[in-house]
Amino acid sequence: MMLRVGVIIYQTSLTKGQELVAQRMVAEFRRQGYDAFLITSVFHDSELVVLTDDVVGRGGYVQFFDERLGIPVIRVNSEAATWPPRRTALRDFTAILGRIVGELKLNVLITHSTLWNGPEEVLKFIQWKRKMAEKGSPDGVPLFLHMSHFQEANEERYLLSERSFREAWNNVSLTQIVKECDLVLVTTPIERELMVGFGAEKGKCFLFPGGIDEDLLDSYARPNEFREKFHLPNRAKLVSFLGSVEERKNVLTILEIARLLSDKSDIHFVIAGRLEGSYGEKVQTESSSLKTVSVLGPLSKEERGELIATSFVNINMSRAEALGLSQMEFMSAEVPVITSGVGGQSWVVKNNSTGIIVNGPDDVKGAADAISRLADHTSARNRLGRAAAHSSPGFMMSGLVHHLSKRLEDTLKKRTDQVRAALGTPSHERTVEVWVKKGYRVIATDTRLIISSTKRTKQVVLVPYNEMTKIVSHVKASIRVLLIGLAATILLLAARAAELTPYSPMVALLNSLTDFVRLPHLPNILISLLPFLPLAISLAIFGLSIEGGYLMLYGASRRVYLPKEFSKALRFVDTMTPQNLFGDEA
Repeated sequence: MMLRVGVIIYQTSLTKGQELVAQRMVAEFRRQGYDAFLITSVFHDSELVVLTDDVVGRGGYVQFFDERLGIPVIRVNSEAATWPPRRTALRDFTAILGRIVGELKLNVLITHSTLWNGPEEVLKFIQWKRKMAEKGSPDGVPLFLHMSHFQEANEERYLLSERSFREAWNNVSLTQIVKECDLVLVTTPIERELMVGFGAEKGKCFLFPGGIDEDLLDSYARPNEFREKFHLPNRAKLVSFLGSVEERKNVLTILEIARLLSDKSDIHFVIAGRLEGSYGEKVQTESSSLKTVSVLGPLSKEERGELIATSFVNINMSRAEALGLSQMEFMSAEVPVITSGVGGQSWVVKNNSTGIIVNGPDDVKGAADAISRLADHTSARNRLGRAAAHSSPGFMMSGLVHHLSKRLEDTLKKRTDQVRAALGTPSHERTVEVWVKKGYRVIATDTRLIISSTKRTKQVVLVPYNEMTKIVSHVKASIRVLLIGLAATILLLAARAAELTPYSPMVALLNSLTDFVRLPHLPNILISLLPFLPLAISLAIFGLSIEGGYLMLYGASRRVYLPKEFSKALRFVDTMTPQNLFGDEA
């Protein structure tokens, strides 16, 4: 089963971990021969890159190959969200996604991150498709995967209002998403247990830590005069931070560490990544007074690899971290990591084996001591680096996507086989269209018509196109009701002629009823017409039961009836045969 994948993230970026994972996932699916597309907003690193009027004018989305990212990108109608902070909101996404899925024939949708409406809208879209499939729609339901990159609502990081909103979103939206999606991609075993706590089935949790882009490794071996390009001291050991310079990353603490080590001329701190808001400006301002600190700003993909290759150690003092993509990148290049150990960092980095975990995000002295110790004992640093690189193959994007794609192919095949078995179509047969009306289900495949009752699943009629001979108009009605009414009228006439029951008591009963409701007795003319009441009732029922439809003749002398509501289905069948089944009527 060939995968056609749509990866959905709230924006694109060259520095942020979640966005990088989503973008690399698309690139790797395509590298392995699958069609994959990034579906996102009109924002890149929180800046507008496509005018919303242009997007709306083209039907709600624009598709193009993004040279900067190296992948095909679909940017959809969207806006910056006023709440929660740092998120975007997709507009009319359920309808737009329907058009994208239909046009590109996507059979896998993967949403990333939390606290935005993308995963919520995809869940509604999937539930809609599932309901259509239950009613016989042949369109198919894409597999739905969600990757939260989950971070708990930390009291130290978030004010009460945002922390409470995050908890509410997790308890309402995330809970529903992980219960309903086909696979939950988790970055660590720690996150897997959290997702199970939210209601995910453990068997549906798929470990997907990262991963590292192999193309980035190509630049490790050629630093390309990186130090000279950014005016870094030639002989100093670089202690590097790589990521978004924001409050969660706790970069100001790195400046405190640099102050403690300012007397060590052989140690130089590098802070690389996009400066976010007032916090980034504060980092820039405070670093200007420190000669042993260089703030580089955002780096290109090549520069990112050159920094990693040139670094002595990587430092990450984050207050919250789902995994730590940049830490895995440094480790793959034999660069050990000094980390606060929060969240997924405690799983990625093994203390005193592949790096050093200090006593939390505020342990300035512990981090400074670890840097000094490794700077003074490069053999210890090299030992940690080799162990770090040895642990990295499990984080490579190529391997992760390979294993995921096999799981998805198997799941799609099983689902397709189940649908075919339910519809009664063999694996070589392709379902073209399905109609469900008035208690009938009609399935048109590329070789035959399958007619069944929606109430009695065992009643199935199979009509090969090559056996069909004619389709004729036909009127169907309940003759039995008419015969019963006629028989009752004859009996009542006979009873009246013989003055026998039940005729006389019936007249008496009707007169007593008219007394009860204070109406005049039945006139003689009505009494004389009373025997014809059953016939009149049966005629009315007969008239209501008259139904126009079609008889489809096939085989030697077989026939099957379909109501007129299936005229479109039968016209379609007519196109599948060489002869004109409707004859002159067509």
